[in-house]
Amino acid sequence: MSEITGGELFAKCLASEGIEHVFGLPSPEIDPLFAQLEKYGIRLMPVRHESAGVHMAEGLYKSTGKASCVIGNPGPGSANLLPGIFTALHEGVPVLAITSQHRMGVSYPSPPSTFQGQDQLDAFRPAVKWGGPIFEWDRIPEVLRLAFREMWNGRPGPVHVDVPVTVMYDLGEESEQPILAPGAYRPSQPQASAAQIGAAADLLESASRPIVVAGAGVDRAGANAQAAELAELLGCPLIPTQAGRASVRSDHPNYVFGFGEGGIKARLEADVILVAGSRIGNLDLPYDKYWGDPENQSLIQIDTDPSHLGVTRPLAIGMVADAADALGGITAELKRRDKTPSAEATAALAEAREADAAWQAVQASTADDWEGEGIHPARAIEVIGETFGDQAIYTVDGGLTSVWAYAGLPPTPPRSYHSILELGMLGTGIPSAIGSKIGCPDRDVVCVTGDGAAGFNIMEMQSAARDSIPVTVIVFAEGSWTMEEPNELALFNRTFGTEQGETRWDLVAEGLGCHGEFVDQLGDLGEALVRCRDSGRPSVVCLKTNRDANRVIPPAMAARWMEVQAGPIPGV
Repeated sequence: MSEITGGELFAKCLASEGIEHVFGLPSPEIDPLFAQLEKYGIRLMPVRHESAGVHMAEGLYKSTGKASCVIGNPGPGSANLLPGIFTALHEGVPVLAITSQHRMGVSYPSPPSTFQGQDQLDAFRPAVKWGGPIFEWDRIPEVLRLAFREMWNGRPGPVHVDVPVTVMYDLGEESEQPILAPGAYRPSQPQASAAQIGAAADLLESASRPIVVAGAGVDRAGANAQAAELAELLGCPLIPTQAGRASVRSDHPNYVFGFGEGGIKARLEADVILVAGSRIGNLDLPYDKYWGDPENQSLIQIDTDPSHLGVTRPLAIGMVADAADALGGITAELKRRDKTPSAEATAALAEAREADAAWQAVQASTADDWEGEGIHPARAIEVIGETFGDQAIYTVDGGLTSVWAYAGLPPTPPRSYHSILELGMLGTGIPSAIGSKIGCPDRDVVCVTGDGAAGFNIMEMQSAARDSIPVTVIVFAEGSWTMEEPNELALFNRTFGTEQGETRWDLVAEGLGCHGEFVDQLGDLGEALVRCRDSGRPSVVCLKTNRDANRVIPPAMAARWMEVQAGPIPGV
């Protein structure tokens, strides 16, 4: 017979769920848990800011499919978690937020006059799929089962438990709290019915110009091969959404760029559209004017979250189902029927790819024709891709830099291109890269970010240096919130609030214990990147890109991005 603390019981439960990493900061309220993590094979990663810890968990999940825990300590520590937790909710990232509390009588109710007193359950409620308190030692396993069940139920996402300090220190008999295996209480992913598979196959079999659209959910479900096989069988365009860039390699013979003229042509002319793993929001493939008449199009939508189905377009078939299972089932049924690509579908694919290639060439000319001084961001992206290749993991932060990266980085395997497009949180790139490297230590991990976004979480490079996590961060340094300038200049003929001043990010990195490089000539970039990679240390390149060049992104793409941010332009 032996007694254990609530902290140790907590650690045992986390280990049984396959948790390998906890991101957070120590505090007396949570120390009994931290003291037991190593015993149960769980790595503690201290961070400089709690929200950055959530972004590390996001990068780890997107690269490996594994969930993590994050810690928020009473009051400000828990509040600091919230931006990251909101991002995790929008991105579908499974993470357990553990907020520690003072004595229960202080916390609930928590008068404003109480030091660090706040209702943390109420604060987290809109940011999580599920949240609840743990007020008693012997309910730790029960409540954690509820949390993990909801974390993985349907579309993954963040969950929350709030734990007063006394529960962590309380003692109880270990044998009285058996830890159940996750399979005993976790639901399996929803599966499409045979009738739904058959109905979808009927529509696709008879379609003249079908298309397949793959969202981020395809990549997260590991359904990349199934989506590609279905498009190949149909002989049709395979279009990734913006968030789903890693769902389809851009060198696949059925690939068509979603935001280009080829993608628009394919969507306008399609008679049957299959969308998997996307809510079809404005950021994915925007607005009705880029789609055909819904009266003449049949939409098959597959998603694990029923709230994503039929929101922006009317449905012919809505499947609440795992993408790999549903896509594989449809493909198997079509093969059973000896389905082969129709001549019209094959011709439509060729037309879309031809239109795509022509459009891409026009967009590329923006950089090819540029004759200004300094480094053009498109040229820098080319060198980054050539140096690290198509097997690296790329984490891309927000801003105009992300547009160039999206268009110019090489094709990537599944789970290898990470951006924040659902909520648009800036500053995620650096911690996401660190989390990705923790999960995939044998792969190159590269963060591409602007200097505005870099400023949010550059201090996490000290976390990377402390724990010897060799990521490479390239900061496109212009000293400005460049994405904001075109609108201000167009409407007011001046800018306001966009100037940041120059920062030597390489020197900041060196002060944090990292390797630093300063590059102001394009010809020096490749060798600088090689030195970063060969250093075996976390590295930061301060890359002096040209502000004017960065601001003038390809015109058609710029117009689409304006719509993404502002909504459809009347009459256009």
